[in-house]
Amino acid sequence: MSLQTYHYLHLLGLILVFTGFGALLSADGFKSAMKWHGIGLVISLVSGFGMLAKLGIMGSMPVWVWIKIALWLVLGFLPVLAKRRVLAPAAVVVIAFIIGAVLAYIGYTWRLGFSLAAPAA
Repeated sequence: MSLQTYHYLHLLGLILVFTGFGALLSADGFKSAMKWHGIGLVISLVSGFGMLAKLGIMGSMPVWVWIKIALWLVLGFLPVLAKRRVLAPAAVVVIAFIIGAVLAYIGYTWRLGFSLAAPAA
Protein backbone atom coordinates (compact mmCIF):
# COMPACT_ATOMS: atom_id res chain seq x y z
CA MET A 1 0.00 0.00 0.00
CA SER A 2 1.08 3.57 -0.54
CA LEU A 3 2.00 5.98 2.24
CA GLN A 4 -1.10 8.01 1.41
CA THR A 5 -3.34 4.95 1.87
CA TYR A 6 -1.81 4.28 5.28
CA HIS A 7 -2.37 7.94 6.17
CA TYR A 8 -6.04 7.79 5.17
CA LEU A 9 -6.52 4.56 7.14
CA HIS A 10 -4.83 6.18 10.13
CA LEU A 11 -7.24 9.11 9.96
CA LEU A 12 -10.20 6.74 9.57
CA GLY A 13 -9.07 4.86 12.68
CA LEU A 14 -8.82 8.07 14.65
CA ILE A 15 -12.27 9.16 13.51
CA LEU A 16 -13.62 5.84 14.81
CA VAL A 17 -11.74 6.25 18.11
CA PHE A 18 -13.30 9.64 18.69
CA THR A 19 -16.71 8.38 17.56
CA GLY A 20 -16.37 5.90 20.40
CA PHE A 21 -15.53 8.68 22.84
CA GLY A 22 -18.58 10.60 21.65
CA ALA A 23 -20.73 7.51 22.19
CA LEU A 24 -19.66 7.52 25.84
CA LEU A 25 -21.90 10.57 26.24
CA SER A 26 -24.97 8.84 24.77
CA ALA A 27 -27.70 7.17 26.76
CA ASP A 28 -27.15 3.87 24.94
CA GLY A 29 -24.09 3.29 27.01
CA PHE A 30 -20.72 1.79 27.01
CA LYS A 31 -21.03 -1.18 24.64
CA SER A 32 -21.42 0.75 21.38
CA ALA A 33 -18.73 3.19 22.48
CA MET A 34 -16.24 0.39 23.04
CA LYS A 35 -17.02 -1.23 19.68
CA TRP A 36 -16.09 1.89 17.69
CA HIS A 37 -13.25 2.79 20.01
CA GLY A 38 -11.63 -0.65 19.74
CA ILE A 39 -11.97 -0.93 15.97
CA GLY A 40 -10.50 2.54 15.58
CA LEU A 41 -7.57 1.78 17.87
CA VAL A 42 -6.67 -1.34 15.88
CA ILE A 43 -6.91 0.46 12.53
CA SER A 44 -4.84 3.40 13.76
CA LEU A 45 -2.19 1.12 15.28
CA VAL A 46 -1.78 -1.05 12.19
CA SER A 47 -1.80 1.88 9.77
CA GLY A 48 0.58 3.86 11.99
CA PHE A 49 3.14 1.08 11.94
CA GLY A 50 2.54 0.69 8.21
CA MET A 51 3.44 4.35 7.76
CA LEU A 52 6.57 3.90 9.86
CA ALA A 53 7.61 0.96 7.68
CA LYS A 54 6.99 2.96 4.49
CA LEU A 55 9.02 5.86 5.89
CA GLY A 56 11.85 3.44 6.74
CA ILE A 57 12.01 4.23 10.45
CA MET A 58 11.01 0.90 11.96
CA GLY A 59 14.55 -0.14 12.92
CA SER A 60 15.31 2.47 15.53
CA MET A 61 12.17 4.37 16.32
CA PRO A 62 12.64 8.03 17.27
CA VAL A 63 11.39 9.46 20.56
CA TRP A 64 8.28 11.00 18.98
CA VAL A 65 7.10 7.50 17.97
CA TRP A 66 7.43 6.23 21.55
CA ILE A 67 5.55 9.27 22.84
CA LYS A 68 2.74 8.59 20.35
CA ILE A 69 2.60 4.92 21.39
CA ALA A 70 2.37 5.91 25.07
CA LEU A 71 -0.42 8.39 24.36
CA TRP A 72 -2.17 5.78 22.19
CA LEU A 73 -2.16 3.45 25.23
CA VAL A 74 -3.66 6.24 27.35
CA LEU A 75 -6.39 6.73 24.72
CA GLY A 76 -7.05 3.01 24.88
CA PHE A 77 -7.42 3.05 28.67
CA LEU A 78 -9.49 6.23 29.09
CA PRO A 79 -12.93 4.63 28.57
CA VAL A 80 -12.22 2.22 31.41
CA LEU A 81 -12.00 5.23 33.72
CA ALA A 82 -15.47 6.29 32.58
CA LYS A 83 -16.93 2.80 32.98
CA ARG A 84 -15.56 2.41 36.51
CA ARG A 85 -16.78 5.93 37.31
CA VAL A 86 -13.30 7.15 38.20
CA LEU A 87 -13.90 10.07 35.83
CA ALA A 88 -17.12 11.44 34.37
CA PRO A 89 -17.64 10.53 30.70
CA ALA A 90 -17.56 14.22 29.77
CA ALA A 91 -14.15 14.58 31.45
CA VAL A 92 -12.88 11.53 29.57
CA VAL A 93 -14.01 13.06 26.27
CA VAL A 94 -12.26 16.36 27.04
CA ILE A 95 -9.04 14.56 28.02
CA ALA A 96 -9.27 12.46 24.84
CA PHE A 97 -9.59 15.55 22.65
CA ILE A 98 -6.57 17.15 24.32
CA ILE A 99 -4.52 13.99 23.83
CA GLY A 100 -5.74 13.78 20.23
CA ALA A 101 -4.56 17.33 19.58
CA VAL A 102 -1.15 16.53 21.09
CA LEU A 103 -0.89 13.37 18.97
CA ALA A 104 -1.71 15.30 15.80
CA TYR A 105 0.82 18.00 16.66
CA ILE A 106 3.54 15.43 17.30
CA GLY A 107 2.72 13.49 14.14
CA TYR A 108 2.73 16.49 11.85
CA THR A 109 5.64 18.48 13.30
CA TRP A 110 8.17 16.15 14.91
CA ARG A 111 8.10 13.80 11.93
CA LEU A 112 9.11 16.75 9.76
CA GLY A 113 12.20 17.48 11.83
CA PHE A 114 10.96 19.43 14.84
CA SER A 115 13.12 18.83 17.87
CA LEU A 116 13.05 19.77 21.54
CA ALA A 117 16.80 20.33 21.49
CA ALA A 118 18.06 23.88 21.86
CA PRO A 119 19.14 25.49 18.59
CA ALA A 120 22.85 25.46 17.87
CA ALA A 121 24.65 28.65 18.81
